[in-house]
Amino acid sequence: MMQSAQQMPPEARNWAMQQAGQAMMNSAQPPPAAGQPGQPQQPPQQQVPSNQAPWWMKYAAKALGAVGGLIAIGLGAFNCVTVTPLYLLAGIWQIMAGFLVTVLEAPFLCMFIDFVQNLSKKMENASAFFKGGLYIAIAIPAVLMCQTASIIIGSGLIFSAGVLNGLMALGKKASREEMLGNAASDKVPIVVDPQPMATS
Repeated sequence: MMQSAQQMPPEARNWAMQQAGQAMMNSAQPPPAAGQPGQPQQPPQQQVPSNQAPWWMKYAAKALGAVGGLIAIGLGAFNCVTVTPLYLLAGIWQIMAGFLVTVLEAPFLCMFIDFVQNLSKKMENASAFFKGGLYIAIAIPAVLMCQTASIIIGSGLIFSAGVLNGLMALGKKASREEMLGNAASDKVPIVVDPQPMATS
């Protein structure tokens, strides 16, 4: 090691010694406590509300879910008046999907059923993203089984309620200034050593 260090050019040897000395000095000093001048101040974390959706979107999603669920139940029952087994199955599926959405969005319509209140309370604590995904998932199978107007309209209303819940889960869009500020803070400068080590 000593022989290889002696064979280095003087400029490279000086640079290596400076780097080693700087590393030793940094390791000997204790890190400054938080709030002292030696440590850069971290920007305060902003409190982000859990649900930043506008009030009108919340009520629109609830109204569309409740009314769309009731309409889906009626259209599903209308679709059951058939002799085709697949159409009958699609109608029954849409009735169940409409009932589930109505129970979750308007539990007061089904107060006479015991488990409805417990289920609606659990879903109130669930995220809007979960509710949106659930509504979209239960709306698709009936349309895949049968493409009649009653199935498309009823399942389309349930699907729309899911889309509104999904938009609420995405939250409020940031302003242009906030997005530019976040993009500028993410840029990390790259430091290049002006004196590269000479090779022998």
